[in-house]
Amino acid sequence: MAKYGELDPTAMANALRGIAPHGFRHVESLDEVSLPKGNGWFGQLPNQNGNVSTELSASNDNGSFPMINPAMNQADIQALLNNQPITNEMYNKAQQWANYRQQQGQSPFISPVGELRWPMPTE
Repeated sequence: MAKYGELDPTAMANALRGIAPHGFRHVESLDEVSLPKGNGWFGQLPNQNGNVSTELSASNDNGSFPMINPAMNQADIQALLNNQPITNEMYNKAQQWANYRQQQGQSPFISPVGELRWPMPTE
């Protein structure tokens, strides 16, 4: 428990959990804004740690983008959920998805309003 006037890290973490139940997106510098993670393109997916994953963000010079996205096949998504190394092919697919969405004037991340989740790939 923190003393009066000091931040209690546990209380802060619990308060933020209500605001961002899946955590915040990774940022490279303090100049960037860290937005809350959403439910992702396929919803909450169970991962090898017994938790759930929704986005698994990556970034490049153009900003952040989700590694779990509709451009990925089932094997790619399962590898990400199993915490296996990201292959160049997987990274390229995610970048291409981000570029496609940005060319459409949209975020690479699913909008929490107005966009429906996609069905999980079967292949």
